[in-house]
Amino acid sequence: MQQYFIFSGLFLFFEHIIHISGTWKFYKKLGVKSWKIFIPVYNIFILLKIYKRSIWWIFLLFIPLSSIMLIFILWMDLIYTFLKKTKKNVFLFFLSAGLYIYYVNFFKKIQLLNIEHIKKKEDNIGILLAVIFSFITHTYIVQPFVIPTSSMEKTLLVGDFILVSKIHYGLRMPMSPLSIPFTHNKIMGDVKSYISIFQWPYFRFPSIQPVKRNDIVVFNFPKDYNHKIIDRKDHYIKRCVGLPGDLIFIKKGILFVNNKKERSFFGKQQAYFVKTGNYPLNIEYLKNKMDIEDIEYIGERNDEYFYQIMLNEKSAVQIKNIFKNIVFIKKYILPIYFKERYIYNSNWNRDFFGPLHIPKKGEFIKLNSKNIHIYHEIFAYEKVKNLVSKKYYKIKNDYYFMMGDNRHNSSDSRYWGFVPENHIVGKPIFIWMSIDWDRDRPLNMFNWKFRWNRIMRTIDGEHSYLSLFFLFSFSYLIYFLFKSEK
Repeated sequence: MQQYFIFSGLFLFFEHIIHISGTWKFYKKLGVKSWKIFIPVYNIFILLKIYKRSIWWIFLLFIPLSSIMLIFILWMDLIYTFLKKTKKNVFLFFLSAGLYIYYVNFFKKIQLLNIEHIKKKEDNIGILLAVIFSFITHTYIVQPFVIPTSSMEKTLLVGDFILVSKIHYGLRMPMSPLSIPFTHNKIMGDVKSYISIFQWPYFRFPSIQPVKRNDIVVFNFPKDYNHKIIDRKDHYIKRCVGLPGDLIFIKKGILFVNNKKERSFFGKQQAYFVKTGNYPLNIEYLKNKMDIEDIEYIGERNDEYFYQIMLNEKSAVQIKNIFKNIVFIKKYILPIYFKERYIYNSNWNRDFFGPLHIPKKGEFIKLNSKNIHIYHEIFAYEKVKNLVSKKYYKIKNDYYFMMGDNRHNSSDSRYWGFVPENHIVGKPIFIWMSIDWDRDRPLNMFNWKFRWNRIMRTIDGEHSYLSLFFLFSFSYLIYFLFKSEK
């Protein structure tokens, strides 16, 4: 915590120097005494008072990116007050991202021209303020995401638009504060949307609730090597099946946590091997009537048709009852001797995994030839060197084990290992929109279908607020029409 606020203080001081360097002559022309100009924060307060802006704006100064927006607004005020509002001056100011003010401050004679600008109150900045407010909400409270893959079906579907709370598990302060608002790590292609020179240390506020077993969690992908700063790594969403200190293993595709079999739930899917006789499955019926998307046609032999389909147990029973030509339908479980490629431990596979202990902060792990390769990534996260001479290692952070609900179609902790606590982003709380689109051509809007039964619904599916949304929209429309008529 102390380190984080030291970094923030240094950034604020650096920003103060930049502001004063480019505006001291403007302050003097406004009649501000020299000693007041150089007092941090107070000099911003002076401009807010001169331009009759709300004093509450001062709080924007303490958030790195919003502080830049605040200073930019004040620089606009100064430019429009002391220079003629010509196309050239406006163009140069915006083209230089505000740095044109330095040229004016050092090389041009300025005089108070636009007194009316000072008398105006809160003029022409409503949209900018809305952007700042949205940015703060997006960064510090709740952030929207869209589900791009089927790794969490049927709990979360491709095309679900969700809201993720950043405060449930404790607000993690930004580690890369300088970035383009409302972007994550890229603008387009490989062009990064953030400046990596300024990197803050990890700091998280106390949580409203801890991460619980079986919570759905959004986190930064630990193995994203394209982005070194943690909060700029790609976002993943999975179910947390293992907490710090847990022992997990998978046997015949069934997960056991602390030697207890996981509870069954509707959303869990696995691969089923399906064989039909005489004629193939009605794929169109499966997709349109049963919402089953992951269907792989394997081939045909002697009028027998073979498929691999991702199903939950309920759908498997329904298919068997609906299609009378099914010869058999059974779970596709890899044999114990099969060594799956890219798995976390080369001796395991997706259906026979572990046992594996999940490290917990403060505990000691005895190192030996059998486990040192398993915990190798943790040593990398915690920047540990020279392990050869150590028999025990004290874990510095809590770690979590994540799995997708679509168990046989999910890249998760079985393949890339543990998720450190500092990679946790937040808790999904709400589905505000859900669109069923063509997965091969998602941008083809003519094929979009709204999933009305999922819109404005909580993640667990227990509560729907769609009717309240329509009531609010109708009330707002009536108010708007009444106001217009008036």
